[in-house]
Amino acid sequence: MALTIDATVGGASANSFVTVVEMTAYCEGRLNASVWVASAAQEPALVESARELSALNWQGLTVSETQALNWPRQYVCDVDSPSGLYFATTIIPQRVKDAACELALQFLKAGTTDIAAMPTTEGVIEKTVDVLTTRWADPRAQKVGLRRYPSVWRTIQPLLLSAGGIVVPLVRG
Repeated sequence: MALTIDATVGGASANSFVTVVEMTAYCEGRLNASVWVASAAQEPALVESARELSALNWQGLTVSETQALNWPRQYVCDVDSPSGLYFATTIIPQRVKDAACELALQFLKAGTTDIAAMPTTEGVIEKTVDVLTTRWADPRAQKVGLRRYPSVWRTIQPLLLSAGGIVVPLVRG
């Protein structure tokens, strides 16, 4: 059975934040995105991207108890709005869509490597095989999870909860 993308905003069976058409349009404006056109795994990449993004600790609350994905949300400040308005509860913000597209590209670029899994060499800064020397970096300095993909992280970070509560952007007038 073929995988079908359902990008219905707030849908109970939604499995992607973007459609294949939206992803293709995103790739047309991005360098080094030829892996999208050449891939037979476009739909699984979009679904996996949505899974990863839905697992994050976003600001606000989901709009409905029946929605399959973590967006749309209510009470999330639109960080791109000069007047500080909230995102409408009937849309997926462009930031989330862009992050979904970028992450789908990373899944496709990785090929058979599972980028959702933690790398087994994460934090190794020195490795000697004979006489066995392994030196690890400070774990606080490591980029884990989506922080390994700066273009994804930079896009969504303002919409996420911090460890200590809500991230509130400072706006100077």
